[in-house]
Amino acid sequence: MRLIALSLLLLGLALGQPVRVTDATGREVEVRSSERIVSVGGSISEILGRLGVADRIVARDTGSYIPPQVVRKPDVGLFFRLNAEAILAQRPTLVLAVSEAGPPPVLEQLRRAGVSVVLVPDEPTVEGVKRKIRTVAAAVGQVARGEDLVRALERDLLALRSKILVRRGPEARVLYLYPRDPRNTFVCGEEASGAGLIALAGAQSAVKKVQGPGAVRGCVSLTAEAVVAARPEVILVPFFPDQPFSFEAVLRLPGVAETPAGKAGRIVAMDVTYLSGYGYTVGKAALDLHVAIYEKSGQVLIPHPDFRR
Repeated sequence: MRLIALSLLLLGLALGQPVRVTDATGREVEVRSSERIVSVGGSISEILGRLGVADRIVARDTGSYIPPQVVRKPDVGLFFRLNAEAILAQRPTLVLAVSEAGPPPVLEQLRRAGVSVVLVPDEPTVEGVKRKIRTVAAAVGQVARGEDLVRALERDLLALRSKILVRRGPEARVLYLYPRDPRNTFVCGEEASGAGLIALAGAQSAVKKVQGPGAVRGCVSLTAEAVVAARPEVILVPFFPDQPFSFEAVLRLPGVAETPAGKAGRIVAMDVTYLSGYGYTVGKAALDLHVAIYEKSGQVLIPHPDFRR
């Protein structure tokens, strides 16, 4: 059935006909042209780059910096605080946005202006990433390339599973920190963007182990005593490639230096989009995190494979 649907979609594109895409809300959106795209969401911009249509991006949200050429495009605001006037000024034919994008009145204003707005599924799961890839690929007429990306993702996950199966010993205890304030230690638990990558990489959340399932949702400030009580073997932190970062600053966060990870200097820093974006690279990101946790020692910096300054 999927092959028939893909064949019909490709035929429509070949005939230059509009494409109909079902978005994250279940809305059927008619995409009349994908020649001028506003990309809202770092993972969406990543996918567009890999689909070979980065040259169609006329504007992007603040969080998009991959592929590198999108940084030179106009910034239309944070994904949840979009500026309708800034978007319309670029004369877009299509807005591709993560499902949490908004505010809703801005999206409605764009629709009333005749712009096709596709809210892309953004579930932080492997199947969610596949849906994201396929939705973006369908909207821009690159279905075959989209399936290539899905197959590449599956190959990365197969390599990861092979490593997990042969590894011996208990799962490593990983504490996911968000170093936004040097005076407080923000710990990220369930529902935090990127938290699922720890389990996918074959490790366990240290805070979940101590505090219990659901005790920490999102990123919250914990006391130094609570951080020490989590007894993490590895500290995981995101870094922003356009901002200064130091491992020493992480060690100075309250409680971190007194943990097993702090004493051993076991800190893994990952590019923020690579860690939390759940784009086409999620399989490779989990594989890289697994290697950093189980096959390396000391401080490890993991950049995004597609980032170029």
